[in-house]
Amino acid sequence: MRRNEFFQLLQERVLFLDGAYGTEFFKRGVNGLIELLNIEDPEEVQKLHREYIEAGSDIILTNTFSANRLKLRAYNLEKDLERININAVKIAKSVSGGKFVFGDISSTGNFISPLGNLDFEEAYEVFKEQASLLIEAGVDGIILETMSDLKELKAAIIAVRDLSHEIPLIAHMTFEADGKTVSGTSIEIFATLMNDLDVDVVGINCSLEPDEMLPVFTKLSELSMKPLCVEPNAGKPILEKGRLSYKTAPKEFAVYMADFIELGANIVGGCCGTGPEHIKVMCKYIGNQKPRKRQVKREQYLSSRTILRPTDTFLVIGERINASGRKKLQTKIQQMDFSQVVELSQLQEQEGCDAIDLNFGIEKLLTHDHFRRAIVELDKRSSLPVSFDIQNLQFLESAMREYAGRGLINSAFAREDHLEERIRLLKKYGGMLIVLAMEKHVPETAQQRFKIAMKAAEILKDHDVDLERVYFDPLVLPAGAKNDYHTTLKAIELMNRAGLKTSIGLSNLSFGLANRESVNAAFLALCIEKGLSAAILNSAEATTMNVLRGALQLKGKEPAKTEQVIEDELVKLIVSGQKEKLMNFVKDSLKEKEPLYISQNMLARAMEQIGTLYSRGIIYLPHLILASETVQPAFDYLNNLLGEAQTKLGKVLLATVQGDIHDIGKRIVATVLKSGGFEVYDVGKDVPAQKILSECERLKPDIVGLSAMMTTTVGQVKEVSDLLKKNNVRVVVIAGGASMNEQLANQFGVLYAKDALKALEICKKIVGKENER
Repeated sequence: MRRNEFFQLLQERVLFLDGAYGTEFFKRGVNGLIELLNIEDPEEVQKLHREYIEAGSDIILTNTFSANRLKLRAYNLEKDLERININAVKIAKSVSGGKFVFGDISSTGNFISPLGNLDFEEAYEVFKEQASLLIEAGVDGIILETMSDLKELKAAIIAVRDLSHEIPLIAHMTFEADGKTVSGTSIEIFATLMNDLDVDVVGINCSLEPDEMLPVFTKLSELSMKPLCVEPNAGKPILEKGRLSYKTAPKEFAVYMADFIELGANIVGGCCGTGPEHIKVMCKYIGNQKPRKRQVKREQYLSSRTILRPTDTFLVIGERINASGRKKLQTKIQQMDFSQVVELSQLQEQEGCDAIDLNFGIEKLLTHDHFRRAIVELDKRSSLPVSFDIQNLQFLESAMREYAGRGLINSAFAREDHLEERIRLLKKYGGMLIVLAMEKHVPETAQQRFKIAMKAAEILKDHDVDLERVYFDPLVLPAGAKNDYHTTLKAIELMNRAGLKTSIGLSNLSFGLANRESVNAAFLALCIEKGLSAAILNSAEATTMNVLRGALQLKGKEPAKTEQVIEDELVKLIVSGQKEKLMNFVKDSLKEKEPLYISQNMLARAMEQIGTLYSRGIIYLPHLILASETVQPAFDYLNNLLGEAQTKLGKVLLATVQGDIHDIGKRIVATVLKSGGFEVYDVGKDVPAQKILSECERLKPDIVGLSAMMTTTVGQVKEVSDLLKKNNVRVVVIAGGASMNEQLANQFGVLYAKDALKALEICKKIVGKENER
């Protein structure tokens, strides 16, 4: 099926997707990796496909959710990668009867750097390998689902599109009830980036039951310019008569799905807990309906992984990461030391910038790896969106490819060849663009600059680039060399009248002049009066920033609201990842305070504050991981002075239960517990209950933490808990993971931890230390 055919069908009627495979097979007595059925029991897969088609599904998914190389490797099934995927397509198509078969691709089970250890290019190759098998086997489309890392989703989209521009592509992420993924990406960030990328349908699946998903989907429907798909779970899993079941009945599920259609859903289906009966009742209840027309907010944003900055007021771009003429910074960059780059980014965020301009200035001395590493370090330790001031096209592409957000290309000449190169990058990786009002040489008059800008605007429109994604630079020249600022002001005015956004490099004006700050501030006010939309400036200039705020206030424009500032200096050191400065702080503190006091009353309390910031949504998972990694060496240093036994709160054994190979969450818990003062033993993933028992008898932990991401393996938590009790192992069991919930934990006789911070809180209560700090 071609994309234009699929798009046309989406305009004609609401399409029905199928329901879950994992939970349905589990209900039917299948244990272990369900993708193995494709080669061991294809009739069982065929039967479920047929039931979904008979229920009314227009689209069925291949049984390949976990059939990528990395997940199969964890089960020692990598050698069967090709057979599992190709057989899955054959099985689905053998019973499809003219219905559509979409190849199902999900997460690798690993976070991409900097949140995890997986390299972006390795993830890209993993997705490309699986997608290639599915496409060659004859699927009608590809669906990417249950993704929680925006960077991983981006790698998968690029991989599919590098294989085919014709195959329909659906892209999903999974969100928490607050509208954010576990990695801190909001539904708004997801929607605006997907508007740019070459996908046909965007949507949400898993994690949430229908009533929880409705408000998240509402936001998506308001912002997405793409057709929409939705797959909620059938409630939360509970234990009934020794088996897991889901509380949302088929009729109730169908009523909810009608609500999603009213919000503009083009494709509806079910995730965990839904089966053929849910789909049958849904299809009958909804019937043949035309998709609702939506009023989409055509707003533009720049974003990082976690921070969204609107561009409809005034965009402040910090210029201070500019290595031109700065030998020390150049040397550090060449040596892959980006500590100063990160520090400058953090400072500019505190000073009120909306984005940071990345200009290394010594590109001839650098490689692709310099730009990739810089983006990873900024992603890890900074929050602001990035403006890519990179002239080498290959380096620019390397940076944009690695970037987890919607950045800004700074900049392109207003020539067709130069624009087309940048347009290709915009369409492949997403983002916005600054276009210089010049082709080769700087035009002398405002009219000439305006004419060139309008010509560039026509080229962009011919390439289907929305001009709301574009800023035009009217060019600022040094006032000392040529008093040209009136020309710039006139050009801004002309472009503003024509509805074009404008941006300038402010500091160019005062180059070589005395009293630069005052000159910059005065000129910026004049530019804002003429309708300027954005400026690249030095945010360390207090006068400039104050005049900016005043000028915007007079124009009735409010600067973008910045996130809450962290006041505590120690907390700030830890959250920003400044290990060396933190260690110096600890050593200075040792001159007056005992190691135990510093550990328990300073570092531990700082981590508690960081936990509060995380729970309040002021910082996100990347910051939490970074904080834990930053404070750990300081704790280790103090522990060595005291002796481990005096400082450890207790001993925790962690494991992912048998049949489950996901350990992202478990590793985060381990990091947080270690930084919280616990001795942690991680015995791995896919761990049999008997091995957990043996390790408990050997290590004598105070607490056992179990992770169960998959519904098909969550029952293992009860099996482990029962086995430990049966063998009189005196230990408290905590469980977490996507498939766990409070009610299920109570039924299993264990404690429930929603996330790493809750696990830390519970562990402290268990060892009786929470109130001693």
